[in-house]
Amino acid sequence: MEYIVKMKTDADKPLRGRPVNEHAREERMTQILDGARNCFIQRGFHASSISEIGAAAGVSVANIYQYYPSKEALITALIELDLQRHHNLISRFWSTDFSRKAIEELLAEIFLTSEGHAVAVLRAEIASEGARNTHVAELLRDSESGLISSVHNKIRAAQNSGQISAELNPDAVTERLSLVFEGLMRLYLFSPDNGQKLIEQYYLQFADTLQLRS
Repeated sequence: MEYIVKMKTDADKPLRGRPVNEHAREERMTQILDGARNCFIQRGFHASSISEIGAAAGVSVANIYQYYPSKEALITALIELDLQRHHNLISRFWSTDFSRKAIEELLAEIFLTSEGHAVAVLRAEIASEGARNTHVAELLRDSESGLISSVHNKIRAAQNSGQISAELNPDAVTERLSLVFEGLMRLYLFSPDNGQKLIEQYYLQFADTLQLRS
């Protein structure tokens, strides 16, 4: 009887470990970003050293540099996370029925929680760095442009569905709502106890801008 022996090649081997390794990599990067985020919120960008970030994240300095070569790289990653968070908020916001109850419940996640205030502090810290760092400033401009475009598209969609008047100028609506939100976020930064008042102010501006009937 003749036996045929088939030699296994690398292509025949199962790709064990790759998904696990990738998952571990993502977890470690999240762990480092959480540590950096907490340090930047509590101490500020320049006052936070890499060793302090490592201690907050529970990793070594060498481990941080393995994933992020500088503090600027950490800020870049945090800006990207902030952009994702806001795109998600915009999608949820424009998926509501625009009732006062729905809008205020959504805004409460920002203006009535410690996490919401932490986000406001972090955004202010990153914006401050953008005033000194041209690369960070460029990233922030790109981020803001993406958010403005997202809001503009949502307004167009709401007009096409008949949810709001087709006579409204999408550019003007986008600009006004964006300016109001950013202004209230700055007020929230210094007056976190006034969260409910800020929510009510935003809804009044929102309803007036979209010409919603009460």
